[in-house]
Amino acid sequence: MRFKARQRRKPLGLTSLIDVIFLLLLFFMLASSFTRYQALEVASGGQGGGADVKPAFLRIHTAERIDLNGMPLQKPELVEKFAGLTGDNPVVVAIWSGPEANVQDVVDVMSAARQTGLKTVLVTGD
Repeated sequence: MRFKARQRRKPLGLTSLIDVIFLLLLFFMLASSFTRYQALEVASGGQGGGADVKPAFLRIHTAERIDLNGMPLQKPELVEKFAGLTGDNPVVVAIWSGPEANVQDVVDVMSAARQTGLKTVLVTGD
């Protein structure tokens, strides 16, 4: 019987591993986007405004069903209705989002409030 001597394995080179990591890094850098998303300011609670300020109550049930102080309205009417609310006194708008309302509906309403100059918006929901 003849025994062959064991041959030693060559050590694994790290050059190919570094190349793969570099290619992955390059791929993810090129695949990701670096666009800047627009932010919508939301003020946190401050000192109480007192009892003299009565908020307008806006309920978002769904994208098609919105009520302002109990009166139904459509999204295109929001800016017009909010403009009617603004006057000499600052108006607070309380936005309630129902369980079937999505985030985009709330953002659309807040954007319409911002367009008309309403500074104070309260957001609540389920």
